[in-house]
Amino acid sequence: MHCRSLWNRLELTVIAALFSVAAAVAETTPAPSPPPVTPSPPAVSPASPSPGMEKPSADASTGQLVEYAARPVLRLRANSTWDDGFAEIRKAMLLLGEEARRLGLLTVTPPMVHFVTSDDLGFTFEAMLPLAGPAAPGTLAGKGFELAQSPAGRAMIFTHEGPYDDIDAAYEAITAFLDEKGLTSTGTYLEEYLAFPEKSDDPGLKLNIVVFLK
Repeated sequence: MHCRSLWNRLELTVIAALFSVAAAVAETTPAPSPPPVTPSPPAVSPASPSPGMEKPSADASTGQLVEYAARPVLRLRANSTWDDGFAEIRKAMLLLGEEARRLGLLTVTPPMVHFVTSDDLGFTFEAMLPLAGPAAPGTLAGKGFELAQSPAGRAMIFTHEGPYDDIDAAYEAITAFLDEKGLTSTGTYLEEYLAFPEKSDDPGLKLNIVVFLK
C-alpha cells in the first residue's frame, strides 16, 4: 500500500513537471505569423481615362496661320476622276519637269497643286512647279503650259503624312478645325508635296495642305 501511494505521488509529480515544461515552452515560443496579405489593386473602369491623359488631337490642330506669298510657277491644268487623282497629279508633275528642262527654267521645291473645281465624278486642278525666279522675257511655254503666279493671301497650313489614300480624313479634320475656330475658307486649296512617292498607298508621302481664308 505504501509503495502504491509512493508511486502515485511520483506519477503526479512527473505529470505536474510535464505541464510546467509545456507551459514554459508555450510562453517562450512565438506564435506563428499569419501569411502576408497582398492588397488588391483598386478597380479601374477601362472606359475611364487616366488623370492627365487626353484624347490625341488630329494633325489638323497643328495648323499654322500665314500670309502665303505668290511665287512664279510653270503651270499645267488637267482633269481627273477621283480614283485616278494621285496618278494624274504625278503625271502632270512629270510633264511639268520635262517642259521646265526644255525651257531651261530653274525650279525649286515643293511642287504644288491648286484644286480649281470638283464634282461627284472628279476634279480640275493646276499642277505647278515653283521657279527660282521670273522667266526671262520672251520665254514661251509649250501648248497647255503657262508661266503664271501661285495663289496668295491669308491661309492656314496643315501637314499630312501617310498614304494619299487617307487624304480625305485629313480634309475632314481640317474642316472640323476651321469650324471650331470660326474660320471660313475661300474655297482655294493647295497641296505642297514635300515627299512625293510613286504610289498613292505609300506611307512615305508628306505634304502641306494650304487653305486660304476669308
